[in-house]
Amino acid sequence: MKKPHRMAGRGFSLLPKTVQVYDLAAHYEPRSDFALSARLRHDIKDLSKKYSRPAWMTGAYSGAPTIHTDMKGIAIGSRIEMSSLITKPAQRQSRIAEVFRCFAEAEQRDISSGPISRMTVRFDHADRRVDLRVPIQDAFEEVFGSKCCFQFQLNNYLRIGRAVVHQDLINHLREDGPYHSDHQPRVEKVQNELHRQPGRYEGYRYFVEPLFTPGQHPELNFCYTGEKPDKLIEVTLRQKGSEELIFLTEAEVAANPRRFVSLNDYDLGARRFGNLWVMQEGMLRKIDRAWLPLVYLFMDENFQPILDRAFTWEELYERQRSNDYAPISSRSSTTFLDICIERLRERRMILREKDNEYRLDPGFFDIEHVTYYEIGEFDKRLG
Repeated sequence: MKKPHRMAGRGFSLLPKTVQVYDLAAHYEPRSDFALSARLRHDIKDLSKKYSRPAWMTGAYSGAPTIHTDMKGIAIGSRIEMSSLITKPAQRQSRIAEVFRCFAEAEQRDISSGPISRMTVRFDHADRRVDLRVPIQDAFEEVFGSKCCFQFQLNNYLRIGRAVVHQDLINHLREDGPYHSDHQPRVEKVQNELHRQPGRYEGYRYFVEPLFTPGQHPELNFCYTGEKPDKLIEVTLRQKGSEELIFLTEAEVAANPRRFVSLNDYDLGARRFGNLWVMQEGMLRKIDRAWLPLVYLFMDENFQPILDRAFTWEELYERQRSNDYAPISSRSSTTFLDICIERLRERRMILREKDNEYRLDPGFFDIEHVTYYEIGEFDKRLG
C-alpha cells in the first residue's frame, strides 16, 4: 500500500501529484441595503447544488460556494468563496470556468451585494507557476470575454484583474512608441478642465487618438463622442485647454475601438514619474523607476538590449559609472548597483548565472508596460 502524500494545509491525500487545488473568491461591490437574509441563504444553497461536485480534501470550503459578508463604512459587501480540487490537468480550464460561472450567476440573480469588484485565487507557488495560471486565464476569457492578469499578494494569493497594455517595456524605456511624455502634460491639462466643471462637459465621452508611425514622433488627436456635436464644448476647451476637440459618432468609435485610448490610460502610459507596472506571462509586477538605470547597462550604444551576453558585477559597475541614465550622485555607488540588481532579480527581469554574472531575462522583449485595474474598475475608467 502506498504511503499517503501530504497536501500542505489540507491533510493527507492518496491522490496523484497531478491533483491541484484552487481556492477562488469573488468580492462584490457593497451596498447599504444588503443583508444576508433567509432568501439569500436559500439561493446560495441552490448555487451549491448546481455547482458543487463530490470531492475529498478540497480545502477550506469543500468544493461548495460559501457566502460571507463584511462591512465597509455604512455599506455591506459580500464575497463568495469556493475551492476546487482538479485531478487531471486537462480538466483545469473547464472546472475553473465553472467556478467563474457560479460567481457570475450570483451577481445576475442578485445573490451578491452588487457587481463583481475583484477576484482572488490561491495555490502554492502562485507567482512562479505559469502552467497553473494559464487555465485561469483561459477560463476567465471563456466566461467574461476578456483577458485577465494577476497581481501577487501575500501567502500565494493572486488578485485577478485586467490590464491596459500601453506598449512594450522597451518602447517605454527608449520612448519610441505611441505613448510619449511630450503629450502627457497636454492630456493632464484637458483632464483638469473636464474635472473643473463636470456639468458643462457631461453627456459625452472623451478620449485621444494616438497617430504613430514607427521611427517618427507620435501625434495626438483629442476626440469626443455623444448624440451630436456641441460647439460650446469645443470652443470652451479650445479657450481653456488650448486643444482642438474632434467629434466622432458612436458608430465611428465602435467600428474601430482600438484606435482610441481613454484620457486616463494615456496619462498613465506617458508618465515618466512614479512607479511602473509591467506584465510578463500574465503576471504583473511593480517597479520603482529608481531601479531602471540597471536595464540601460544591458543595452548597446543604439539602445538595443543585449540578450546574448552576460556581464560580471565588475563590468556592470564600470558601465554604471559612465552611464547617462544612472543618477550622477549614485554612479560610483556599489550599494546602488547591488540594490538595483536585487530588486530587478526579484521581478524576474534580470537573471543571475554562475561566476557572479548577470543577463537580461530571455523574454525581455515580451515584457509589457501596463496599467492594472481591478475587475470592477476596468470599465469605469472610460467614464
